[in-house]
Amino acid sequence: MRTAPEAFPSPMISRRRFTGLALGGLALAASAACGGGPDPQGASRVLRIGQYWPPTSLDPAKAGGESTLYFNPAYEPLIYRAPDGSYQPRLATAWRYLGSGNQSFELTLREGVTFSDGAPVTAEAVAGSIGHFRKGAGQAAAFLAAVDKVEATGPLTVRLGLSQPHPQLPALFTQDFFVGNVLSPAAVAKPDELATQTFGAGPYVLVPGETVANDHYTYAPNPRYWNARERNYDRITIKVLPNENTGLAALKTGQVDVIGGSYAIADGAKAAGMKIVTSPNIVMGLQLNDRAGTLSPPLADVRVRQALNFAVDREKITKALLGEYGIPTEQPAAPGEDGFNDKNFYTYDPARARQLLAEAGLPNGFSLPVIVGSTPAFFGDIVQAIAANLHQVGVNLQITSKEPAAANAEITKYPASHMGWGALPVYFMGRGLWLKDAIGMNPFHSSDPMLEDLDRQAAAADGEVRAELDRRIVRRVVELGWFLPVCLSPLFLYYRNSVGIDAVRGKLFPSVTAWHPAT
Repeated sequence: MRTAPEAFPSPMISRRRFTGLALGGLALAASAACGGGPDPQGASRVLRIGQYWPPTSLDPAKAGGESTLYFNPAYEPLIYRAPDGSYQPRLATAWRYLGSGNQSFELTLREGVTFSDGAPVTAEAVAGSIGHFRKGAGQAAAFLAAVDKVEATGPLTVRLGLSQPHPQLPALFTQDFFVGNVLSPAAVAKPDELATQTFGAGPYVLVPGETVANDHYTYAPNPRYWNARERNYDRITIKVLPNENTGLAALKTGQVDVIGGSYAIADGAKAAGMKIVTSPNIVMGLQLNDRAGTLSPPLADVRVRQALNFAVDREKITKALLGEYGIPTEQPAAPGEDGFNDKNFYTYDPARARQLLAEAGLPNGFSLPVIVGSTPAFFGDIVQAIAANLHQVGVNLQITSKEPAAANAEITKYPASHMGWGALPVYFMGRGLWLKDAIGMNPFHSSDPMLEDLDRQAAAADGEVRAELDRRIVRRVVELGWFLPVCLSPLFLYYRNSVGIDAVRGKLFPSVTAWHPAT
């Protein structure tokens, strides 16, 4: 699991997922040389994207959120999450829970669809694809842990039986969580071939001869695509541009049409007349991972963890680092999303922080080692800002910065680490962040009986009952002080006026397959 947010949004629990927040249109320069003007004649049917990360794998069952952009062109989801957030039919025409308790689920498939390799999309094929994800090493496997049986009950009907309730299966089968991106039987039988090819039923196929791993990826139309009239481009290329300033230069000169980036290049993009959409939905701050005090004994005391939260001036840090784009927060949920609590638990109160530290037997504070990824720079910036606040109450952060992969590999050697993950449905966040067996972001396998019990209740509930339980879960996480969130931080999409993205305020960015030449 990477430590930096991806340049394009996905709700996979790799500490990153972005909701679309459309900004007002900008005045665009008339000349392409000035950045925002029309592209040369004939180029509008080719979409050229600059992406911060290469995919960790071209096998969707092994990948995380950073790989979403590379899969969406080639894999058609069972259920399509539309730009407005609604769920619409794609490979599945209908879906439903059977009975009560969210422990049985059924999908009805579209008739007459084939994969790009010519194999038919059948219930057996879909069941086999889901089985591949269940056995995979990626994040999707954790979200399928409750599924213990997948069977084809008819030529176009798939039924899932679950050992535990799972309230988010419709979301899981969209393009956002990979499992819905169905693989052909050939890929399931020989998954090693996924290293260089795609085996989906989507509008495009990867072109191996025009692709160089970790550098650029090229997609051409899938001639067997069932819905070809909705395909918007004749070709999609994705160029890996790990430096966002290089990406902005490529956007200005017309080498690419869309890039992802951070606030650091916002002014330059505005000045060049680029269009911008942003998503303030990445929870940034500090993770207090060692909650049992194995490496840092003070962290075993909830009063100490709460003291650290009271010591941080979230509004000041957010304004200084993010200006108009950031939202101060103490919780992992975003406003308007699952689990969000309107009333804060913490205020900026250094005196209260000192009092709690004294009650915990630490009137002179303590030192806390922290591991931070060296890129993007924002991780270091926010941890340094937190450190300045904590120093005022006697807590000294000992910050070690390492290349992201190395920092991630050594997360269990440090009691705390930087935080940067996406605000998801609470069910998914539990399995990625705070339940005992959560993947990735609970490295010391901390456990809280109340959290575990609330999660079990919420997973089997529906409607407002689940909504209230989700809010109680998030409040419990905040009270425990397992994390020190500071702000909801945006990443951005910057793009030329030759492209239409049609983001909807407050919703996830549209799939790349919905992007289109601007009229």
